[in-house]
Amino acid sequence: MSDQFSTPNPWWLKGTSIFMGLMFLFSLSTIASALATPRIVGAYWPGEWSEIAGEYPENGTTEQKEEWEQGETFWNESIGYWEELADSGLFEITAGFGLLMTLISAASVPILWSGDRDLGLKLCYFWVTTLMISQVITTIIYYDVGFIPEYSEFDLEEDLKWLYLVEGVGLAFSLAQIVVCNSCLFASIFVVSARSKVSQNKYDLISGFHRSEK
Repeated sequence: MSDQFSTPNPWWLKGTSIFMGLMFLFSLSTIASALATPRIVGAYWPGEWSEIAGEYPENGTTEQKEEWEQGETFWNESIGYWEELADSGLFEITAGFGLLMTLISAASVPILWSGDRDLGLKLCYFWVTTLMISQVITTIIYYDVGFIPEYSEFDLEEDLKWLYLVEGVGLAFSLAQIVVCNSCLFASIFVVSARSKVSQNKYDLISGFHRSEK
């Protein structure tokens, strides 16, 4: 009897291989972004407010002096926030996870393309798990530093309460989004796993909807 229905379509694995090839490029871009961002900011961001607004207006009006001082305070607090973010290890951790995902995706591409279903799909699961862990860790680090700087203009306790509330809600939504998106990836791999599995049936059952040939 024919065994055409027991042999899965090889393009389930080949298509997944192509997808992991794209994820390889994504992982490389993650590394590049994590390594380049601190260097670009350090090279092009002015270190002093005077480089942006000019020297302090010694002979200016009171209003001009106050505006300059307020701008300097805002800028210094922004620089302080950025330095705290850079010192948190966020970019190094992102690059480390990016390197691991690059290695996993690079290994999975030829394995999946060659038809090694078990090892290839295990690497896919490992890649998504690594992605999810990295997203959770970096989001928590980002939240610990603060999604937005605590500028001195938020000097009222009520303003800070609203700021903390917004950040807490933002954290909850970010974590929920991470879980939902990665669950979709896990589900997609599960579908590929089911569709690419070789059928254990040795015989084909003739459907009653097919006409018998005489």
